[in-house]
Amino acid sequence: MSGDTILIQDAMGEKVGKFIQLMSTFIGGFAIAFARGWLLSLVLLTCIPALVIAGGGMAIIMTRMSSRGQVAYAEAGNVVEQTVGGIRTVASFTGEKLAINKYNSKLQIAYAATTQQQ
Repeated sequence: MSGDTILIQDAMGEKVGKFIQLMSTFIGGFAIAFARGWLLSLVLLTCIPALVIAGGGMAIIMTRMSSRGQVAYAEAGNVVEQTVGGIRTVASFTGEKLAINKYNSKLQIAYAATTQQQ
């Protein structure tokens, strides 16, 4: 339980601080912009919904691609785990080549998903 709390604290610590910094920069920038040139700032303010929609769409796409890659790597790890767990059976039926081919095919899927994400 304490290990999980430390992990959560490490993950949240950076992100919360970065979020506060970026939001204050964003709001402060618009405050200065409205003070200096309110007309141009008003025009730029109308672009924000388009930027939010584009950013949200990109985040959704990246999340789906990342989860696809994680699932593929988990399947490859499952193949290894089953093979090593039943190594006597695999060796007695000379199934090493089959296990290697199955693992390689799962890795190819994971590689394709990861390269699409990059």
